[in-house]
Amino acid sequence: MIVKKKRNKFLSIRMVRFLMKFIGFWPAESKTEERLLNAILGYTICMIAMGLWIEATEMYLGKGDFYAITYTACSTMPIIIIMLKICIFLSNRKELLNMLRYTEDNFWCAQYDDYGNKVLERINKKGIILICMFTFFVQGTVFTYMLTPIIENIGKNESDRILPFNLWIGIPTSVSPNFEILFVCESSTLIYCGVCFCCFDNLLGLLNIHTAGQFKILQHRLGTILKRVEGTGIVRSFDEKGNRKVYQEIRECIMLHHDLIWYSEKMGGIFMYTTLCQLLVSSVMLCVAGFQMFLVSTYAYLPSPRVSVSLLEKARGTFIRRLIFIAHTNGCLFQLFVITLTANDLMDESRAVGDAAYNANWQVLPHEENRDVRKAILLIMMRSAHACSISAGGFFPVSLETFMAVLSTAASYFTLLRKFLE
Repeated sequence: MIVKKKRNKFLSIRMVRFLMKFIGFWPAESKTEERLLNAILGYTICMIAMGLWIEATEMYLGKGDFYAITYTACSTMPIIIIMLKICIFLSNRKELLNMLRYTEDNFWCAQYDDYGNKVLERINKKGIILICMFTFFVQGTVFTYMLTPIIENIGKNESDRILPFNLWIGIPTSVSPNFEILFVCESSTLIYCGVCFCCFDNLLGLLNIHTAGQFKILQHRLGTILKRVEGTGIVRSFDEKGNRKVYQEIRECIMLHHDLIWYSEKMGGIFMYTTLCQLLVSSVMLCVAGFQMFLVSTYAYLPSPRVSVSLLEKARGTFIRRLIFIAHTNGCLFQLFVITLTANDLMDESRAVGDAAYNANWQVLPHEENRDVRKAILLIMMRSAHACSISAGGFFPVSLETFMAVLSTAASYFTLLRKFLE
């Protein structure tokens, strides 16, 4: 009961657990819950498949129209990346669930001292901000997609009503009750895809900052082990029992450091390919969303002889349409920021363990009596030389530099598309 209460103490963990259970990816505590999560996972796959079918239909109906293709691409690419992530995690589902069980038992439910509790509190606050902001932007995009047809249908006849996404199913889609039923189906699919879009990245961000927090706690332990050592005279007054105690404490730190490195590599292996897919698609998504904002602005507010009347008549430059792409851009930017920021924290804190070991007053230890202690500290420093990181497909580590590189690539793509339009 105490362990369960501690696990539910932090809001950020409860939020991520809810989002992951909402799509069926979380360790089950009973057979009944396991069957329920499997059913939810099957429903998730069906909803994503329906979203892909809707986007494929709209892409087919808009073929030949460059604006329609780029407009549909903004909503199609998130569905594709969601399906890719689900397929990758399904192939590694057992490893993912085992890693989450290990995280709950050793990170979230472990006993900490005052410093460790303060670190977890800071992690919780940071996690709440990142998760809430990212989820807000994603669901804001969903809301604008749902709000667009509602506003544009005001004052129209029943035969002219439009859905959030175009459909061709062999029956009239604008008449009642077909319109209402299809609107509810598309909206529910849209909301579910929005949850799927943010849940995996929220999980990765939370795991990154908690692992970075464990490295920070390790740094504090290394800094306090030899806190008593203030001078050579005090160290020489240690008896053999005192020396063994110091060595045992440092040995425990070595084991903890080894476990954290193993955990980071395990986490990096699970999220490696999903991170690569996300980074590759993010630049294109940012480019297309920015291009759509430019296109809406051009056609709606800067009409010229090159702009056809049909585009204006179709209301493609309305304010609500611009909000869609503004929300898309914000969601993509913050998604990229969450992944790169938390991965950068992991790199910094894992590398800082070596500095903490070097600054642990080992230089005042007598050489002969504490040779094992020096070797242990040297081992920690050598292991920390290679920072733990989340790699993108094994090609390069993800950091804030990756964030800037993706933005630069997106700007290049945007310039290319704009030249193509001109």
